[in-house]
Order: sequence, then structure tokens, then C-alpha cells
Amino acid sequence: MSSVGQKPGTYALVLHAAEERSVEIGRLGRLELQPGFYVYVGSAFGPGGLRARLRHHLKLATRPHWHIDYLRRATRLVEIWYSHDEAVQEHAWADGIRRMRSASTPLSGFGSSDCRCPSHLSFHPETPPRTSLRHALRRSFPRGAALHRIDGAECVGTTGAG
Repeated sequence: MSSVGQKPGTYALVLHAAEERSVEIGRLGRLELQPGFYVYVGSAFGPGGLRARLRHHLKLATRPHWHIDYLRRATRLVEIWYSHDEAVQEHAWADGIRRMRSASTPLSGFGSSDCRCPSHLSFHPETPPRTSLRHALRRSFPRGAALHRIDGAECVGTTGAG
């Protein structure tokens, strides 16, 4: 995780749910979790940048703050995609992932209560292919911006979470 750096940027968490389960997502309501993969998109433009935000998401929050904190308690982190682009890309990334053939929106308003996006969370019954995911994220990139991927197993060993 130290390679992520403290610069701001956008990220996507790929999470796996092993079984059906009902999860309360704060005031947003219930998410009827299905076995499969969930992709959550967010951004980190505050103090500590991407490193601080991703470290937060690697731990299971005892006092959930964001919608994703509730979902993390019921899922396993599979991988993280991120970019240090100075422009906010989370809306374009969420839109690109929602347009993937396998994607559906499991809960309207998830992670998007401060914007007009339908949701920043998508559901995929099977593992989203890396090439398709990379293509969906790169659509909004300016030329030369780097896209990085971290395997979830690499993070779990360093944080004790996941």
C-alpha cells in the first residue's frame, strides 16, 4: 500500500460476496446481497489522498461512515484499481462500469448521495474480466494518466483486514 502515495485520485474496489445476505446500508436501506462481485467507485481528494482512503476501506469499520463501510463487512476485497489523476473521475468510472455487459445496479443511491449518478456500486454475477474493467475505467482518462491495480491479497497481509 505504501506505493499508492498520498496524492489525490479515484479508485474502484472489487468485492466478492460468497452468499445471499441482507445488509443494512445506513439510512439508504437494505441491500439484498447476491453471490457474485460488487464494484464500488470512489475518490480521495482529502487529507492523506488515496493511501489514507484505501487504508480506511481495507479495515472493517466498527462505526460505519460511508455506504461502502457497511458493504465491506459482508464482502471480501478482491482487487483495487486506482489513478492519481487530479480530476475527479469517479462519476465517469461508475458510468463506465455500469455500462459493462455483466453489470446491474443493486441499490440506487449507493455512494452517490452527493451527485446525480444512479449509483457508484455495480453488481456482476461473475468476476468482471480485467480487460473489460480496465477498458471501462480508461474511457474517461486523459492521455498519459496511469491506471494501477493491486491484488486484494497483497493488501490483506499488510492491514490484517479483508
